[in-house]
Amino acid sequence: MPFVIMVVSAFAIIWIVKVGLVPGIDRLSVALGWSLKARGKAMGYATSVPELVALVAAGLSGVWAAGLWNIASSNLINMGLATTALLVYRRGPDLFDRRFAKELSFAGLGIVAPLIMMQFGIDTHPVVIVVLLACFAVYVVVDKSDGELPDGSNDVADSSPWKGLAFCVVSIGLIVLAGTFLGSSTRDVVQQMGVPAMAAGWILGLVTSLPEAVTFFEVFSAKRTGESPNPKAQIQELLDNLSASNMSNSGLIYPIGLTIYLIGAGL
Repeated sequence: MPFVIMVVSAFAIIWIVKVGLVPGIDRLSVALGWSLKARGKAMGYATSVPELVALVAAGLSGVWAAGLWNIASSNLINMGLATTALLVYRRGPDLFDRRFAKELSFAGLGIVAPLIMMQFGIDTHPVVIVVLLACFAVYVVVDKSDGELPDGSNDVADSSPWKGLAFCVVSIGLIVLAGTFLGSSTRDVVQQMGVPAMAAGWILGLVTSLPEAVTFFEVFSAKRTGESPNPKAQIQELLDNLSASNMSNSGLIYPIGLTIYLIGAGL
């Protein structure tokens, strides 16, 4: 039964992202005049909600290592998924454009940060919370939405931001709900099978990266590619999605989850 719940929860998250979160952010971006950079970052933040739910659930359940490996593996998987999307649509050479160096650097930082913490055995030290939040603050300041590649989309019929906001709020709420079932059922599956915490984290990382997979490939949909005259606009959106997702996982979700874990351990 836990395995069935895990699979159903994973596919539910994909469906919610596809029909709720992505259209909601699209509506907001059009109504508020966001650049593709801003829209990509919004996608990255929003699709990191399952990682937050899984990390907190793992920590409170006494399997912090599984939650930590969820973050580390999720960021690695995100990079692999983004690269796969670029290769499938034959856009790999665009990665060598220097304008995207900043986004790729932050995506890489999001990958190595938790691995360094684990390597030195300081992944639950309180100072890690301050350091990672500082890294996230630097990311927010340095990687500003400068609007180099404006979004000229006029395809969304209703440009009211309220409907888009409602789509996002309801979708994130449903993702949190599905993510709760996903985290607990995955934990039950791996505990019943005697799977090590690292393997449990990789399982969680794989399933919580499903929303990113949806948005990475959605970038190259017919609707997206037809709305901007700049041929590299979709690359900008995808890489900002990737960097925002990885940095929020490591620089925001990790310290939040660690704070909750340490408070729970102290109680």
